[in-house]
Amino acid sequence: MAEILGWATALLSLIGFGLSLGLNPALYGATADMLARKTSVPVHLGSMILGLYIGASALFLLLQAFNPTSFVSAVKQRAHDELFNRAVDLGAGLVFLVLAIVIAVWALRVPERAPKPTKDTNTDNAQGSHPWTYLLIGLSSSVIGFTTLPIMYLVGRVTTSVTPHLLLRLLAFAVFLVALAAPFIAMAWVWRRFPNRANQVSELYARALARDYRWAGAGILAVCACIFFALGFFLPR
Repeated sequence: MAEILGWATALLSLIGFGLSLGLNPALYGATADMLARKTSVPVHLGSMILGLYIGASALFLLLQAFNPTSFVSAVKQRAHDELFNRAVDLGAGLVFLVLAIVIAVWALRVPERAPKPTKDTNTDNAQGSHPWTYLLIGLSSSVIGFTTLPIMYLVGRVTTSVTPHLLLRLLAFAVFLVALAAPFIAMAWVWRRFPNRANQVSELYARALARDYRWAGAGILAVCACIFFALGFFLPR
């Protein structure tokens, strides 16, 4: 009974870790983009999930003998120190200001963007739909981030503590991988389950992509520049 309870707790923990690692805006954005563009969803979604699996599996093996807690803490402390550096604030403000000016000049010189050539969104030639793109998104999302290393370290600890047998550890890790991919597969299933609603969303998405956001982008960058300049000049150190 104790062993069954231990396995149940471990599997629930692994499912939670899988869902947590997959909680990345880039992954959900990429999934929504491929669905809205009506690209070859099985190929592209499979490529993204493959990237997730490759990155997570590599970290799983690497962290069997490495505790990343101290490393992550040191990086966070260094980032905290840099955020309160006056030169960093002023430099970031300058970068945002230059970008805002560049975009504004572009919008003034080219008031209307040239229309993009019409493409069949149901083919693999749709813009941004190359499978390698989604593979890299999945790979980077599974290895980059402050919470990624601790999560994968805990996954390794849980699978190690639940059983001494290698095969059973791999099966437990497979549960983690299933939980990691489940939300994106569920999104694709819901999308295909309600085609009329999916078509409406695709049309709205296409209209949104056709709009010119250059002035809005320049305005947002200018506001960010003002915020960083204010922090650099007026924030007490």
